[in-house]
Amino acid sequence: MTSAAKAGAGAPPLWQALLLAAEAWRALRAGTALDRALESAQLTEPAHPRAAAAAKDIAYTATRHLALIDWIVARLVPRVPAPAVEALLGVALGQLVAARHPPYAVVDQAVEAAKRTELLKGAAGFINGVLRNALRQRDALRAEGEADERVRFNLPGWWLQRLQRTYPEQWASIADVQRHPPPLVLRVETTRVSVEDYIARCAAAGVQAQRVGMAAVCIEPPRPVDSVPGFAEGLVAVQDAGAQLAAHWLGVADGMRVLDACAAPGGKTAQLARAARIDLLAVDADALRLRRVEDNLARLHAREFSTVHVHAADAAVPEQLQAIAGNHPYDRVLLDAPCTASGIVRRHPDIPWLRRPADVAQLATQQRRLLEALWPLVAPAGRLLYVVCSVFPEEGARQVAAFLAQRRDARLRALPAASAGGLTAQLVPSDRGAVADISILPSMHDGFFFALFEKH
Repeated sequence: MTSAAKAGAGAPPLWQALLLAAEAWRALRAGTALDRALESAQLTEPAHPRAAAAAKDIAYTATRHLALIDWIVARLVPRVPAPAVEALLGVALGQLVAARHPPYAVVDQAVEAAKRTELLKGAAGFINGVLRNALRQRDALRAEGEADERVRFNLPGWWLQRLQRTYPEQWASIADVQRHPPPLVLRVETTRVSVEDYIARCAAAGVQAQRVGMAAVCIEPPRPVDSVPGFAEGLVAVQDAGAQLAAHWLGVADGMRVLDACAAPGGKTAQLARAARIDLLAVDADALRLRRVEDNLARLHAREFSTVHVHAADAAVPEQLQAIAGNHPYDRVLLDAPCTASGIVRRHPDIPWLRRPADVAQLATQQRRLLEALWPLVAPAGRLLYVVCSVFPEEGARQVAAFLAQRRDARLRALPAASAGGLTAQLVPSDRGAVADISILPSMHDGFFFALFEKH
């Protein structure tokens, strides 16, 4: 192996990963979703082949401590730095707070990153001074900052207040679960391998796996998916245990016509296609994201079971759906609607910082449009499962009540894990909760709302 190949096989220089993460962080603070910002981030010189993965870890770590980082910068810096300087400071402070690398190595490599960039070169001494000062006071700064609930739970004030109003007894546990990195949860493709056999295969490979739902397995500690046993073969898919309930609760059977109305990225689409031999139409308004639907269908061999058609269309526009679906009604419709994503913050810690209070009402309006557009496509006695990965009632229980008030031909079917005294199910983020029966409700899951409508 050449010396260059050996260098490429090792860890990337920390300064490179910090620069990439800082570019993504700067875009995030300007309003770009973190994953999209990371995809766009690039260096002016060739990067180490693993620099992007390291940058993602750094950027996500910083985002999980965004409120604390802002608090520390405000304490230590008398004037707001230029965006590029603030971004490099932010991601480096994230590493110091989380103690992911030796602290003085972080300071040294952050200064090196500044020196390597024309835009930051003049700020190298300033960055060095701020980071060393932060390091000296790290514990005291953290303790003082986290006395504020917004800093401790890493949430904007309006978001935290909404949680407190909605869940006066549970808000702290919800916020605490969501400020930590998520577990790696897989859906086992039980038509190809049993959960027990898959766990045994993991054990043989030295991978710890634990059953947390009907077909859900948690891998500990988390690892890259390409190193997960059976992933390349399509035996498992990465999917939260709560999300796995949707295809199960929709209740498809052989011969049914099924519509997956907001299909991307395709985890539920593939799950439906393998649940029974059905005629499945998957649509999504984002044509680019439909590529991931196709990738998931191919890797999981879903078309071996069912007929699947994938089309780009806005499910909220009846004319677009009509052009694809024709006049034939559907026995089952899955509407996994766009929402605030307030139930999956631990997977996407940038979400609270990208949303605004008005977004809740705007998204609720979009959900209503989708329900109104899709309901006429449901066959008599057919069912529509409404799903949002949200914990806000405007997108859940209130949305359902408003729809039922206007649709006399719609009624609710009780769900197995329905909330006490109701027919719908509101799951709040849970990490190893005590459940009576994991065949009904998984022991760990993100936050979801489910309502199953039947046409009569």
